[in-house]
Amino acid sequence: MSAPTPPPADETSSRRIAGLVWALATIAIGAAAVLAPDGHLHALEAAGAFKGEAIGGVADFVSKLKGNLVWLGGTAMGLVIAVVGIMFMAGHSRAHDLAIRTLVGLAILASISGIVA
Repeated sequence: MSAPTPPPADETSSRRIAGLVWALATIAIGAAAVLAPDGHLHALEAAGAFKGEAIGGVADFVSKLKGNLVWLGGTAMGLVIAVVGIMFMAGHSRAHDLAIRTLVGLAILASISGIVA
């Protein structure tokens, strides 16, 4: 079986040039967004983006989604605690490690709102 033939030099160099153009365009767009954010903010304010209250349907959806996620997280943590307890009773060698990781995960989840704020 022979080795695959490399692409022609013209094709390789054109790919490199295209990649370089994309990289430079991305850098230029990012720099423009960082250096001139006032234009976007004024446009959003003129469109009324920061006036009034939240949309009722979206706020209701988000609150229901939060409730579902809390329920799902509570159920998952209950199952994890039950499994780790069974592992302790069975004398598994990694039960202590999993219990500590579970407690650390619970602590992170309990303090996530403070971390985000």
